[in-house]
Amino acid sequence: MASRSFELTTTVPVTPEAAIDFLVDLSRHHGLHPYVVSADVVASGQDADGTWQDWRVIERPRLGPLRYTIRFPARMTRTSPTSMRGDVTAAPGCTLVTTTSATGSGASATLHETTVVTAPLPLVGYMTRQARLAHARTFSLLPSELARPA
Repeated sequence: MASRSFELTTTVPVTPEAAIDFLVDLSRHHGLHPYVVSADVVASGQDADGTWQDWRVIERPRLGPLRYTIRFPARMTRTSPTSMRGDVTAAPGCTLVTTTSATGSGASATLHETTVVTAPLPLVGYMTRQARLAHARTFSLLPSELARPA
């Protein structure tokens, strides 16, 4: 197995808590994340790490000009009012772990996300590129999405 990581930062026009509220709800990512087709909660609970939800996610990423469908589980854990962790198993041996924190005060928050991709060596580069592309697009659209009235 091999691992790669990347970091992203953006500033959004909501409180840190509201920013994490949005990110932890994968059903709200449709239209922001370029591959998400659907995301449905299949279980929820609380443990020592925080409140969590297990999701069943369907995505349609690209491989060159072709699109293919993948279905996978994801767990989003609210680790504090201003932080979260995402654990995704995209395929056997292929995982993404994201840690996101929101800082700021008042009506503005800075989001910082670190993503660690682990996969067999022949796949880790492709998975990291696809994850970075998708997360960067989401982060670039997030400020305008969160500026919309509720």
